[in-house]
Parts: sequence; structure tokens; C-alpha cells
Amino acid sequence: MIKGLYTIASGMYPQWLEQEIVANNLANLNTTGFKKDSTYFKKVLDASLILNTVQGEENGLSDVQKVVTNFEQGTLEPTNNPLNLAIDGNGFFVIQTPEGEKFTRNGNFRLDPENRLINGDGNFVLGESGVITFTEGEININKDGEIYQNGVLIDKIRVVDFPQPYRLEKRGNSYFVPADPDSQTIEPDSYIIRQGYLENSNVNPIQEMIRMITISKNFQVGQKLIQIQDRTMQKIINETSKF
Repeated sequence: MIKGLYTIASGMYPQWLEQEIVANNLANLNTTGFKKDSTYFKKVLDASLILNTVQGEENGLSDVQKVVTNFEQGTLEPTNNPLNLAIDGNGFFVIQTPEGEKFTRNGNFRLDPENRLINGDGNFVLGESGVITFTEGEININKDGEIYQNGVLIDKIRVVDFPQPYRLEKRGNSYFVPADPDSQTIEPDSYIIRQGYLENSNVNPIQEMIRMITISKNFQVGQKLIQIQDRTMQKIINETSKF
């Protein structure tokens, strides 16, 4: 009977994990360049694993589930800001952070007080020649990512890609890093830089809400089954105590 409770819990636990993922997707609905996640379970959780999890033991959830990121491109929205850039196609912008290079689809850039191109975190956006620095004048960036100021070519936006299927991990603020630190970047097959555009998240709010409702209903079914098991156990205990 006790095993039955944990068997039911083994069906509820994946639903709880999935709900966390869906909630995070919805929270990032308006995050530029965000890529939605889903949960993939590699094997059915057994009762002993659930028991150990409840007791707070380390089980390595990565052994039983993994978060899969959907890298499908989001819609491109015009902003008319010349420092807003979007990648139409495959590839990632390269950002120099204190922890090293990170990669993003979020092209919401601006200039720092020294006219260097930075992202929302204040980290440098890298060009083919390194940190991109502007002078006074009109900024034009063509579809190849070449940066012109006052008609003069000054640099090219650095765009890189990785072998597919992507093995990238999220690092917050729309950053990605390779799951394998030794992984090497490659040249994107084809892409176009859209100046004055931003890429929206690829989260479909209707689909995520449907997932949330389905998860909630499945979780409620599990709760009812546990209540039934609990009442059955109480009845058995009460009947046994009479003897």
C-alpha cells in the first residue's frame, strides 16, 4: 500500500517539474530572444527514487529528466532603433562577459559613455575586430552585419553558430554557453542582420496556457488517487486495531 502511494507520486513528480518549466516560459513571454523550454523524461521514475527525493537525498535529476530548449526563431519586431539588431536565420551574437564569451539572440544594444556597443547588462558586443567603438555620426549596419559610420566601414558584427542539434545551456539574461566547454563555434550557414528590429521570444502563450491547464488537471487526478489510498489505509488500520 505504501509502495502504491509512491508509485502515484512518481506520476505526479514529472507534472510538477513540467509546471515549473511552463511557468518560466510564460514569465519570459516578453523577453527579447528568449527560447522556450520543455521537459523530456528519459525513463519512468520508480517508487524508490521518489522516496529518496522526498527525503532530500541527491538523486541526480539529470539522470531521469532533462530540459530541452526549442531554438525556433521568434518573430522579428521593428523598433526603428539603429542599435537594435536581430538575426534572421541561424546564429548568435557574441558577448564579452566577466566570465568569458557568451552567446545570445537578444540584440537590444546601446552605447556606453565611451561610445562602445554594449548589451542591457553593460557587457561588450563583439565585432570581428573585438569591442565595437563608434564616433559621432550615423550608424548603418547592412544585412551581412557590416557596420558603417559616416559611410566608412569600421567593423562587422560577429555572429557564430554551433553544430546542430544545439547542445547549449542557458545562463540567464538570454545567454547561452556550450554544454561542452571544448565545443568550437562554426560559421552560420546563412543569416541576415536586421537593423532596427528585435527578435521576440518564441513562446506561444496559448500553447503554454493549455499545457498549464493539462498539467494542473493531471496533478489533481494524482492528488485524488493519493486521498483514496490514504482513506483505504486508514480503514485497514482501524479494522486491524479491533483484533
